[in-house]
Amino acid sequence: MQATLFLLITLVPAFSADVAEGVLLKEDYQVLQRDSADASTCTVVLPAALQVASSVTITVEDERGKPIRQAERAPVDLRDGGRAVVIEKLPVGGPYSIRIASAGSPEKDGMRFRNILVGDIWILGGQSNMFGIDVIKEKLPALPYLNMLNLLHFAKDAHWCAGEPPIHRIPEPFAESTLKRQHPDYSDAKIQEILDSKTPVGGIDCSYFFARKLFAESGVPIGLIPCATGAALAHWNPDEREKNRYGFLAHHVQSAGGHVKGMLFFQGEQDAIFGDEATTVTKPSLIAPITTYGDQFVYFVQAVRQEFGGPDMPVIYAQICRHHNSPLDRSRGWEIIREAQRTIPERLANSHCVPTIHLDLMDGLHLDYDSLKTVGEQMAYLALPYVKQDTAPRTEIRLKSAAFRRGPQPRIVVEFSGVEGRLKSDGKPTGFVLKEKQSGKPLDWIYKTEFDPNQPSTVILHATSIPSPDVVLYYGAGVAPHVNIVDQRGMSLPAFGPVELK
Repeated sequence: MQATLFLLITLVPAFSADVAEGVLLKEDYQVLQRDSADASTCTVVLPAALQVASSVTITVEDERGKPIRQAERAPVDLRDGGRAVVIEKLPVGGPYSIRIASAGSPEKDGMRFRNILVGDIWILGGQSNMFGIDVIKEKLPALPYLNMLNLLHFAKDAHWCAGEPPIHRIPEPFAESTLKRQHPDYSDAKIQEILDSKTPVGGIDCSYFFARKLFAESGVPIGLIPCATGAALAHWNPDEREKNRYGFLAHHVQSAGGHVKGMLFFQGEQDAIFGDEATTVTKPSLIAPITTYGDQFVYFVQAVRQEFGGPDMPVIYAQICRHHNSPLDRSRGWEIIREAQRTIPERLANSHCVPTIHLDLMDGLHLDYDSLKTVGEQMAYLALPYVKQDTAPRTEIRLKSAAFRRGPQPRIVVEFSGVEGRLKSDGKPTGFVLKEKQSGKPLDWIYKTEFDPNQPSTVILHATSIPSPDVVLYYGAGVAPHVNIVDQRGMSLPAFGPVELK
């Protein structure tokens, strides 16, 4: 993938391992996060066989096994008594093979790292819709430009490997029950055969499709750190890292070098289903008042940026979908979470909210295979300007204004930004509703929804009555609404409300 490699091996004075330049290169399939100059520096701690060598030879080969650069250098001393070499300015690309051996000695005395990528590392966070519940429905091969940190949900130990789904993988104690749930037609013998072969077990999430599309348009290799788990947003509180998922995330990011490009996130269903507006609840997990969801998310992202990504780190997250057969009287909870998610980009630069309310489900709550493919590709669309230079900034569809216009026929004009082409629907456009502001009672005043032929980013709502300050507008209200308005790229309008009419 990289035709020319400019490789410098630099000797530096004795240094401590904890302040060594660059990330520690320690295993095959590792992804090195590139810097602002589209390169990465890594440190290799030499094994015992090379500790006494007066000089070592470093050879970097391309994916075809062709040597690109060779250098002979003296090792440097570490404070702990070990020795290392620093490889500087390894450019974006790969997969690389890096060999280190004693100068003039057989290769068996040395070490080799295979399938090394230099590119961008992305954290995967959230709960079950990011973890992935639906089964893998087509052959998704390992991609030479995609590697992942293979961590088993709760395990602290992990290793880099090829990025082949399932990306989020089930640990052995739970693998059998997962297979039985996913494949009720499988015999016990077949399930045991899968377990004995150590075949990874899990569902499909959006990240493989994200990486496949993003690389196709950018040429930048990708590493994934899958950290999603079933829990409310409070479980990602950086102040409680010693006992929650933030600490798990931090542990694995540090093990991957301590710096990432960005984060994908899909979470909020548990808050919407079980959370309370005013008080903290503790079942099925700790859930802070759902009216604080936006504040919690901003605080979480700011912590990740400060520690691992920098102030401009992109965060691309999904707005929660629908829940069929929901507990009674939960509509307001879902509306509060969706509205908080929609408005976070107004508070948090370089954040993007991908709507999912229009997509298909596989069980009444979790997105199905094709829908997760859509989410991943739309996330890649939004990520491209942060990855590829000279790409114009992009946004998801965002609500611009909602205004009432008086006249012989009362109309509400709703304008959006970020629309690709024009808005459209399969059949009559649906999803808008007026409600009483205080009671939340739906009003059946909107009798027609149409697209403005002269304004491709505008929807016109015809109403029977003149809205007052006590009436507010929603799109995608309730737990499981039917909505069908998208742009020509297939991105949905965001669920919103309550929104006051100007």
